[in-house]
Amino acid sequence: MAMGVLFIILFLMLMLGVPVGFAIGGATMFSMYYFSDLNMVINAQYCYSGISSFTVMAIPFFMLAGVIMSTGGIAKRIVNFASAIIDFVTGALGCVTILACMFFGALSGSGMATASAIGGMMIPEMRRKGYDPAYAATLVSFGGIVGPIIPPSLSFVLYGATTGTSVPSLFLAGILPGVFLGLGFLTMNIIICSRSKTDLRVSYEAEGESKVPMSVALKERGKKIWVATKDGFWALLSPAIILGGIYSGIFTPTEAACVSVVYSALVSIFVYKELTWKDMYRVLLDAAVLNGITSFLLGYSTVFSTFMTFEKVPKMIADFLTVFSSNKYIVLLIINLFLLVVGCFLDTVPAILVFAPMLLPTIKSLGVDPVHFGVIMAVNLAIGLCTPPYGCNLFVGAAVAKIKMESMFKYIMPLFAIAIIMLLVITFVPWLSLVFL
Repeated sequence: MAMGVLFIILFLMLMLGVPVGFAIGGATMFSMYYFSDLNMVINAQYCYSGISSFTVMAIPFFMLAGVIMSTGGIAKRIVNFASAIIDFVTGALGCVTILACMFFGALSGSGMATASAIGGMMIPEMRRKGYDPAYAATLVSFGGIVGPIIPPSLSFVLYGATTGTSVPSLFLAGILPGVFLGLGFLTMNIIICSRSKTDLRVSYEAEGESKVPMSVALKERGKKIWVATKDGFWALLSPAIILGGIYSGIFTPTEAACVSVVYSALVSIFVYKELTWKDMYRVLLDAAVLNGITSFLLGYSTVFSTFMTFEKVPKMIADFLTVFSSNKYIVLLIINLFLLVVGCFLDTVPAILVFAPMLLPTIKSLGVDPVHFGVIMAVNLAIGLCTPPYGCNLFVGAAVAKIKMESMFKYIMPLFAIAIIMLLVITFVPWLSLVFL
């Protein structure tokens, strides 16, 4: 009875447009007060315990680092580096966008931050090159979902803190799946641009010029990459410092987040000189607002998850899944479908906090590695960032491109299809996630 009331109230509040944190908190407190014998004091206790964690402290610092990078010149140099690598193919600007999202994701760990930072620079450029603004916004939105997969990843930090799984192991596990997902989007972009005759590869013969010899072309390409690398050296060094420090054991993921903030601030202010102390005030304010929203969600999602544990919901789910099938591949397929639906309605933060502890016992009983499942869950919920009605990246893309989100729908399906194919490969080929462990 309590669970029925809980979910009915939750979905009613979400449909009415109540912010997710308030919807989760309100539904939980109402159900707890009227349909259980639990003491309401545990609301405050578990809200506090949900955010009072050394691991969780990494989240606000990575958020702050992402905001600094997007305003301090680091993101711009990442785009220039990506352009030097791949600006010669069909759909070059789209490919640059995807690569830039992959690089920026390895710095910020956030899907929305990636879509916002890269979209702000690339969508106007793609418009000038003849891309449909709706397609440009959709491509940036899907490129942004690579951010929560390529380490460092806020999704992995949350999953690790919630389930007790090693965060460094999760970071290692996310490397190949993140790259794999990004390359899938890059390939689809080339196919779409080829069919729509957008941003076609330059043909020297068509312009009446002699074809450039391969040796000369390679030399020019190498020179271009060297110039971009030299200009963006300090920006490109950031992931090496952050991830190298974590994997070598020099510092923890939380300490790495702090190092990321200090490093990006120093580079932006003193090396690139594109961030002033006045800008820093606005950066800190933006990061504080983002963190306030996330912390509120984090606290009440912990209460929500705990209430369902008291009501034995994880056990009921485990019993249902194991009774439905004892084949782990069938169960994983069902869980994938379930998480894709969840991603349509819930943000990554509450979804991980609520469902990771519920599903993990079943996963372990079937012999699935918790680290591998963490990657599966992160990919599912990242895809949810680009699926209506709660597609946060779609909102960001539409806002940056200054278009209506409905105009993006016709471009969502091909990119969504390739994301699902990548998800199935990641799910049923554990090697991709566990090869570095």
